[in-house]
Amino acid sequence: MSSSRIDEARSALADDLEFAAVNAEAGAVDSRTAAADPDAPPTVRSRARAAATLLADEAAGLRADAAAIRDGVDPALLGYPVAEAPATGQ
Repeated sequence: MSSSRIDEARSALADDLEFAAVNAEAGAVDSRTAAADPDAPPTVRSRARAAATLLADEAAGLRADAAAIRDGVDPALLGYPVAEAPATGQ
């Protein structure tokens, strides 16, 4: 795979991670809203608070990974699977 294609793939991965972070943040907001509902049972509010925390943490991690990839960190070092380029000329 050429260097420019690798750069494009890394950029696309970083964009996908940013998109996932936005969705996780939206889920965290929804969970905080559910946690604040005075009519919800206590177990629902408790689980919603926990979900909001987990989703916010996940969003932060996704954003950090995206930034690291944009800064040149190999995605494989962050645990993302990287497809091997097919062998040529064999």
